[in-house]
Amino acid sequence: MSIRKGLALAGALMVLGAASASAQEYTIRASHGESTESALHRGWQVFEAYVESASGGKIAVEIAPAGQLGSMTDALEQAKSGAIQMAHGDEQTMSTFYKPMLILATPYLFANDEEGMAFVDTPFFMDVREKMAEESGLRLLAAASYGFRNFTNNVHPIKTAADMEGIRMRVPPSPMSLKMVEAMGGSPTPVPWVELYGAMQSGVVDGQENPTGVALDYSFYQVQKHMTLDSHQLGLNTLMMNEAFFQSLPVDLREIVVTGARMAANTEYGERNFQARVSAVDKLRELGMEVYAPSGEEVETFRTAVKEPMRAYLQEELDPAFVDAVYSEIEQMRAATRAAVE
Repeated sequence: MSIRKGLALAGALMVLGAASASAQEYTIRASHGESTESALHRGWQVFEAYVESASGGKIAVEIAPAGQLGSMTDALEQAKSGAIQMAHGDEQTMSTFYKPMLILATPYLFANDEEGMAFVDTPFFMDVREKMAEESGLRLLAAASYGFRNFTNNVHPIKTAADMEGIRMRVPPSPMSLKMVEAMGGSPTPVPWVELYGAMQSGVVDGQENPTGVALDYSFYQVQKHMTLDSHQLGLNTLMMNEAFFQSLPVDLREIVVTGARMAANTEYGERNFQARVSAVDKLRELGMEVYAPSGEEVETFRTAVKEPMRAYLQEELDPAFVDAVYSEIEQMRAATRAAVE
């Protein structure tokens, strides 16, 4: 190659590099709390790949996984302030920033994952999401079920609510979780997450409640004998974005961001759903845990025990009209689902 051609090629590459750099107009710095091997991280990688590609390089995405930027609450605070643009939330933590989101953590509110995720996307709840964006500065882009929480214990199989009587059940420091176990006749015992395994091992608590995958990932089968697939509380991982940043994007880029978030949520949900219902359950049984799937009638005993105490608690914490509207919306959804198959 001649010197002249070499200089021409170098100049062309510099122009292309400058054009590429100038095409990038926005950067989304994102934080989540799970490992790079998790279903959640794989979902966020889909978000990154789609958004960068579909935006033609106008948006760059930088993901900080595994709590590198602090706890979930810390990262959400950073997203709220604009220090970063996106963070990971869940059904428990969002209410810290907008109290009506407390409703999503209500025990036995949803019959299954699909119902919970569909509810989050109803026009009714989209209005709640818009109000959260306006009042808190955080926008819920999409939500993915990571499985229902289930009970485990070392005393005996829990087949109905009556079987909870006297069991020292570890719960997170949540008034709703405390009231749930109390309503069933159990003895709710708050224990920090970092102390939970040791508390079960030493007998400080008889049991705990978490999604099935957690029991497997954290080897709870080594210190717990029985699991009940009662599905009492739906876990929702959410992709949250700074509202001012979202509104700063042109409409076409907002659409890309929302689509990417939904793709991320669908990616996580597919893997989590298989784990919660098949792979984790099979593995726990293989490892010696007794896993019990209660009948519809047995599950109803749990729902009946907590329904009124939970509703009363929610009406104390939130606008009673809003609580009633939530229950009404879910009943309408169920009626429409039944009508579609009749």
